Amino acid sequence: MRAYADISTAWQRLATYLGADFRPELTHFTTLRTFLDTEWARLGDAFYKQSVGYLYDLTHFHYMRVKDPFFTFLLEFAREHSITDIADVGCGIALDTQALLQADLDVHGYDLDNPSLDYARWRLNRDLNEAHRIHALDQLPGRRHQLAYAVDVLGHAEDPADLIELLFTTADYVFLNLAPHDPDHRHGRADLHPVLNHQRVLADLSKYGDLIRLGTQPPNVLTVWRSHYQRQLHTHATPTPIR
Repeated sequence: MRAYADISTAWQRLATYLGADFRPELTHFTTLRTFLDTEWARLGDAFYKQSVGYLYDLTHFHYMRVKDPFFTFLLEFAREHSITDIADVGCGIALDTQALLQADLDVHGYDLDNPSLDYARWRLNRDLNEAHRIHALDQLPGRRHQLAYAVDVLGHAEDPADLIELLFTTADYVFLNLAPHDPDHRHGRADLHPVLNHQRVLADLSKYGDLIRLGTQPPNVLTVWRSHYQRQLHTHATPTPIR
C-alpha cells in the first residue's frame, strides 16, 4: 500500500513543493538522521510542530515496509465489517492517507498544524483534488468516523491519555500499535519513537473501549478496540473474539 509506486516519485513531489529549499542530500537516510539531530536540539518540544526534516523522514518511513503488517491487519478488519469511513490520526505528510484514498476508502487525515500538514494538503490537492480531507487535529473533536487509527503516534503525544480519549469518542473502532521502546532506534539526540508506559496506556484504553482483536508486527503488538461510545446507527457484523 503506497501513495506512489516508488519512492523516487515521492521525492519528486517533495522537490516540487519545496522548490529551491529542497535538499537532495536528505533523501539519504544516514545524512537525514544527522540533520534531524540538529533540528531536535534546536527546536526541542516544538520539533513536531516546526520540523522540515520530518518531511523527509516520513517519506522514508512510508517506503520502509515496517507498517505493512499494520495496514494489512486494518484492511482485513475493515473489509470484514464493511468499514470505509476512516480517520488517520497523526497523518503527518499523509502518504498513508493518500494510499488508502487510492484504495477507494473514505479517509480523512488529522495532525498538528505544521509543515507536514501543509505539504499533505498541497500534495493531495495536486494529485487527487482532495486537500479538504486534511485537517488540523483540533478539528477532530465532535466529528465521527467508523474507524480511527494511530500508528506510531501515542508516544509523540504530549498527553497520551487525552489522545486516547479523543480517538474513542471519535470512532466506533480504534486501531493502535503498541511498540516497546527500542534504544537502538535513537540516533544521536533525536528519538522519534519515545517510550510508552504500557501499564498506564492499557488502563486508559480499557477505560474507553473493549479489546476485540490482537495481531503481531514484531516487536509491536497490534490492537483493535471497540469504543464504548460506538453509535447504534451502524449495522456492522459482531466482531469476532480476540485472536
